[in-house]
Amino acid sequence: MNSKRITNPQKRLDEFSKILDFLNNLDCPVVVEGKRDTFALKNIGYNGKIIELNDGHSVLTTVERLAQNLGTAGKFVIMTDWDRTGGKLAKQLKDYGESNDLQPDLTIRRSLALLFSKDISCIEELPTVIKTLSLQA
Repeated sequence: MNSKRITNPQKRLDEFSKILDFLNNLDCPVVVEGKRDTFALKNIGYNGKIIELNDGHSVLTTVERLAQNLGTAGKFVIMTDWDRTGGKLAKQLKDYGESNDLQPDLTIRRSLALLFSKDISCIEELPTVIKTLSLQA
């Protein structure tokens, strides 16, 4: 995944497509903040397991359930928004995950933030920005 800021709409779509393919080929759950994020990920073509944080349980409880289900050294992807709250949740998930001997992955969140943070600040807006870029390309 590219680390430089891309401005060309078609190149941004191509880079997004690479990120989505990479995500779809991972065999681990993706942790999002809520139902709208789940809907957005499915809308853009993600077909893997999604776990929502806003399910009435604490972040720690969610991570402990992940640890039970994934086992030692299990991997999960953190896909929180790239606003202040999402950043705090990402840090909690990373810290709790590591303390439970899991492997939290923030690379996709960082790649999406780099690609789209000038346009949107949350996962639920991904379908809209993808549609807009498609019209510009």
